[in-house]
Amino acid sequence: MKNRYLLLLKMQLYNFFGINRILHSHSKKEKRSGAVFGMIAIVVMGLMITYSTAISVGLASMGAINILPTISVLICSLVTLILTFLKSSGVLVGLRDYDMVMSLPVKNSEVVLSRLTFVYLSNLLISSIVVLPAVIIFGMNAETGILGSIIFLLSLLFLPVIPMIISLGLGVLIAAISSRSKRKNLFSLALSTLVVLLIVAASTQAQNMKSDEIMDIGLTLSNVANRIYPPAILISKAVESQNFLYFLIFIGMTALTYGVFVGIVSHFYQKMNTAAFSHSAARYESKSLKVSSPFKAMYKREFDCYFSCTIYALNSTIGMVLLLVVSLLLLFTSPEMVEQQSGISGLSYLLRRVLPLVIAVFITMTSTASASLSLEGKSRWLMCSVPVRAIDIFHSKIAVNLTVICPFVLISALMLGIKMEVSLIQAVLLCIVPAVYACFISVLGMYMNVKFPKYDWVSEYYAVKGGAISVLVTMGTGMLGSVIPLVICVAFQNYSGLVMLVTSFLLLTVSFVLYGRLRRYQLYEI
Repeated sequence: MKNRYLLLLKMQLYNFFGINRILHSHSKKEKRSGAVFGMIAIVVMGLMITYSTAISVGLASMGAINILPTISVLICSLVTLILTFLKSSGVLVGLRDYDMVMSLPVKNSEVVLSRLTFVYLSNLLISSIVVLPAVIIFGMNAETGILGSIIFLLSLLFLPVIPMIISLGLGVLIAAISSRSKRKNLFSLALSTLVVLLIVAASTQAQNMKSDEIMDIGLTLSNVANRIYPPAILISKAVESQNFLYFLIFIGMTALTYGVFVGIVSHFYQKMNTAAFSHSAARYESKSLKVSSPFKAMYKREFDCYFSCTIYALNSTIGMVLLLVVSLLLLFTSPEMVEQQSGISGLSYLLRRVLPLVIAVFITMTSTASASLSLEGKSRWLMCSVPVRAIDIFHSKIAVNLTVICPFVLISALMLGIKMEVSLIQAVLLCIVPAVYACFISVLGMYMNVKFPKYDWVSEYYAVKGGAISVLVTMGTGMLGSVIPLVICVAFQNYSGLVMLVTSFLLLTVSFVLYGRLRRYQLYEI
């Protein structure tokens, strides 16, 4: 069993990181793609380590070093919970290589264990980035002795397990419920979106409290975690009292949760995947054929593809859903109340000045085009055989992204503009800036997916998130293109309008340049 399990795990690791392609490919494009992905990963990890270290140093400087283990456990668990759920639909159920794997002489438990181990290792990497700086700062400043620091460090190995199981359990439950529905993909998308919103709401609940100092927030978060999350209680007590008994109880709880989940999923694994791949029978009705333009036909096909992949729709829609939720919350909360709760003087005035860029940040989180070409997978030959130009197909994919963005932005901008009582100039910017960013992120996503397609995936997750360079570069570039002007506008509020106009002009110019390059591409070249 051990050898088969390790071979399955090795296959997943090689596929995720593209190790075989990088080592054995003679294509310079493949090697460049691997180098770009590696550089992006290093930069992102560096930023996360810096942020985690800053939080730990801040708590230590305020004399709150004793709550650092609890805060680290809470942050690590929330990050694992959200990130694992976003990819839960492509981990255990609905894999494209399901038939190939199940034809091998392996047990269900070996397949499930290998996939869970892969998710655990990816979460362990993120947990290490979050917790290791906290362990070092804690060991340098705490008075619990070296034994407490050792327990804190060892807990890192087990921290991702319980939140990972909760997220995967929710994903499997949603897949099981939605599989009985005729429109199971739409139902699964709705349930997944609801769960993500609930997780985000729960993770930000502590920030709604009236607090004047970071110290108070940290203490309150620690108290909340100790009340509602048993692992945080056990680790906190184990570190504080230097007692391995609490740590062993935590390990036992983790092992029991893991074992029960593996047993249940292994037992129903084949049934769940059979239900995921099954299609409900539909009555055939004779109807007259309709003729439409090539763009309309391709647009309809792209929209069907969008809703047929839950993880694709969820990851590319969540930014717009969060924007709408934030807008609705602010609609029932006065700007003055927000300013009072945050304790930041002049916040309501600042929000009015930078509102277009705040919306732009959410827009840059939404790019269906950056993965739309990769999702063609092995059926990409269809694009090359249809009698349409490559740019027409690109147009349809860009149009889907704009269709996803525009309704949410229009409703949110209207609500926020009325609630914040913006001036005429601010209202004009509220129309121009989001529109420019929507065009920019759509064209950028399409161009990046043309430059870095990923067709050899076994699950949609790998085309949408895991190792998809086009998605990472698009989101990273888009976030930088919105956050940097936002920071400049905050620093120089009197010139915020000029900064937004200049930024919009530059992004519009970049969009035209990238679009011109897209027109020169042929599908057989990609």
